[in-house]
Amino acid sequence: MKKLLLATALAAFTVPTFANSSDVWFGDGVAWYQHPCGMRAFAKYGQDRSPEVRRAYEITKHDASQCEKLLP
Repeated sequence: MKKLLLATALAAFTVPTFANSSDVWFGDGVAWYQHPCGMRAFAKYGQDRSPEVRRAYEITKHDASQCEKLLP
């Protein structure tokens, strides 16, 4: 019974962490709905950790007019 309670408690702590990291850029950036390029760019580039994508992410975070050019 103690093992079941321990397993349940551990599972309860891991679920929010997993759910939270799946909708943010690179697992540690802003949520897709907070970034000006939106879901389309996030779906294509959100988990791509290359330096080019990271740079484009930072630029477009401050200048939404660059979304179509840098994260097509």
